[in-house]
Amino acid sequence: MTLTAIRRLAKSPSAMMTASVLLVAVGGYLFLLLAGGLEDKTAAAAMVSMYVLVNLIGQGVFAGLEQETSRSLSQAAAVGGDLAPVMRRAVRHTAALLAVCCLFVVAASPILVAGPLHKQWALIPTVLIGTVSYSVSYLVRGLLGGQQLFGGYAAALVAEGMSRIVPLIAIAALGAGSGFLYCLVYACGLFLSAGVGWFFWLRPRFAQQRAQAADGVRAPAHQAPAEEPSTDDHEKGLRSWLSAGLLFLVGAALLTQLVANLPALGASSRLGAHPATATAFVQAATLSRIPLLLVGPVTALLLPRLTAAGTTGDLRTVRTTVRTGSFAMLGLGALAAAGIGVLGPWALKTYFNATGISALSLALMAIGTAGLMTVGVLQPTLIGLGRQRQVPIAWAIGSVAMVVAVVWPGDAVSAAVAASLVGPAGVVLVMAFSLRGLRGERFEGAEGESADSDAPNAVSATTPAVTPTAAPAGAPSAEAQAASRV
Repeated sequence: MTLTAIRRLAKSPSAMMTASVLLVAVGGYLFLLLAGGLEDKTAAAAMVSMYVLVNLIGQGVFAGLEQETSRSLSQAAAVGGDLAPVMRRAVRHTAALLAVCCLFVVAASPILVAGPLHKQWALIPTVLIGTVSYSVSYLVRGLLGGQQLFGGYAAALVAEGMSRIVPLIAIAALGAGSGFLYCLVYACGLFLSAGVGWFFWLRPRFAQQRAQAADGVRAPAHQAPAEEPSTDDHEKGLRSWLSAGLLFLVGAALLTQLVANLPALGASSRLGAHPATATAFVQAATLSRIPLLLVGPVTALLLPRLTAAGTTGDLRTVRTTVRTGSFAMLGLGALAAAGIGVLGPWALKTYFNATGISALSLALMAIGTAGLMTVGVLQPTLIGLGRQRQVPIAWAIGSVAMVVAVVWPGDAVSAAVAASLVGPAGVVLVMAFSLRGLRGERFEGAEGESADSDAPNAVSATTPAVTPTAAPAGAPSAEAQAASRV
């Protein structure tokens, strides 16, 4: 590989976003490391619980917001529609979800303080601040992804990681660290992330769009622009605030957290009489999930491109992306499983002082992770084709299979390992079955699921693809999309 090729790869969206995700992970691990170093073990346990709560709410709720925002914005852009109504609706979605989450935290605060927060009432404000920062940041990410501003997306992730790493290290170096201060820094990190994405990428893009509108730039004549929903639509209950598509994806994100964490939680609860084994399994499960960091940006990269391809009827791009991406994820997952199976026991013993988990168990859990990596390709395909309701159904079926395996009588570790396999397998099989129509020349569409779309005049997936020369201003051509696929 030549130096020019290496530079081109380093500057590619996938490489930049993968590196930025790793930086975010470093910030999280640093926070947990500092928590473990506190002399007050009660405060340390409260810090870890705050970390889990903020990420559970943030990733379990607002990840769905990001995906729905990116999908609806990409769909409107693909048909040359007006993006302003889509963005206003995304803001309404954010406000509605944020209100629900904050009310939940306030209402549950006595239970949270009495339980996981270990009587640390001062951490409730940090949970609320973290919830607000997640909502704003994931809204910005959805707007960036929907307009394929992946350089800005990566920069926002870098800002998130650095806004935690730098102050956490400085506080620790000065010896001024406390559980509350560490939690406050962690909770505020996403504000900087949102600010960077907005100020340096979204704000200039919006200014450019307004200037084009003032100069009379319009979408091609054969493409009808999306219209602002009528007043009657706004009066239909909560539809304009919490759309069906958004609720499907929020439900899927919550179930994703369940599938990702249930084996470790189940084993830990069943191994109460053997705390050392329980701790070792939790650490092993965490180790087996490390390959997921390599594909974290996949959904953000694929979703707008698959949405545009599905909207314009370019099923060749969709089929090729699904086939290539799925095989790539399975291949990477298989290599990671082999590596974890060989090196995992040594790493657990050397760095975590954990023993009792076999190499076979580690390899099997890593194979389950390969399934979750494949979902990173299948899920944005379903969303892009307007089949949002199939996503939570797939995660629900995988969750049920996982719960059955976790509580199955017998050895707790074996049951948890089996759950790590059957849960992701169930999700993959259901999603793959939902995409069976892609085998034909024409896809039958989303069975009316796109009725809740922000672009009511969007071209259906059964409409002949538009020619590359008819692409709207600022949107990539079919050839450009194919050339830039992950």
